[in-house]
Amino acid sequence: MIERLLELRTVVNNIIIRHKNALPILTASELSILSSVLQVLRPIEAATKEVSGDKYCTSSKVIPLIHCLLLKVKPLKLEDLAKELQSLVLKEIDRRMGVIERVHPLAIATILDPRFKKMHFTEPLACSAAVAKIKELVKTTIQHEAVESDSSGHSDKPEDNFSFWDDHHKLVHKSWKTAKSDDAISDELSIYLCSPVGRLNENPLEIWNDHKIQLPKLHTIAYKYLTMVGTSIPSERLFSKAAQIVNQQRNRLKGKRLDKLLFLQSLPKEHWT
Repeated sequence: MIERLLELRTVVNNIIIRHKNALPILTASELSILSSVLQVLRPIEAATKEVSGDKYCTSSKVIPLIHCLLLKVKPLKLEDLAKELQSLVLKEIDRRMGVIERVHPLAIATILDPRFKKMHFTEPLACSAAVAKIKELVKTTIQHEAVESDSSGHSDKPEDNFSFWDDHHKLVHKSWKTAKSDDAISDELSIYLCSPVGRLNENPLEIWNDHKIQLPKLHTIAYKYLTMVGTSIPSERLFSKAAQIVNQQRNRLKGKRLDKLLFLQSLPKEHWT
């Protein structure tokens, strides 16, 4: 609204001059304040739109968006009311999002997003804690696969051949699995973190699909955390669409039919041609 008013201020002033009962014209100082206020509000609008999407990964964008928002708002040199608004916005961001890097699901999603990794973390402890959590998840995945392989390879048939070194072979196999687990954790993470950062317009899920063979354990964890939704706006948008379909004239729709209609409504236009 403010941006539109500043763009059309000459036209609005010409219209206001012609009417006796019109509102008073904004002064030059008031227009200057509006321009300063717009500098504070524009980054907030961009961040809100970016995190409210439902066609791309949003959980990994929360921490980078907060960091970029602070980098945009803090350096602004403003005066009067705009400066008060700036300080209020920074205070509210710190109050609501000050500990966002310590939220493990969002931190893990950010690190496992090839476009961001550890670039936007301002707290080293929070970043190291997220990396440690990823290592635990990888280790758990490896141990789970090892247990499944042992159970699948176990035979119920009794062994006829006696071997004196059976216990030795079991100990060697156990130590080999432990060493392999530690090497797999360090190798996959080091390879991923040392690789170049992806472009911002790329889809992180497609990038991970290319790394599936090289980084199989991290690929599984990345798909789990990157597919989370960053905000509740997509679900609220879905409820609003459902309310538009199920109205007083169509109040006897069954759930299966409603699901199909919502699905068809979510398809992009190119799929209808």
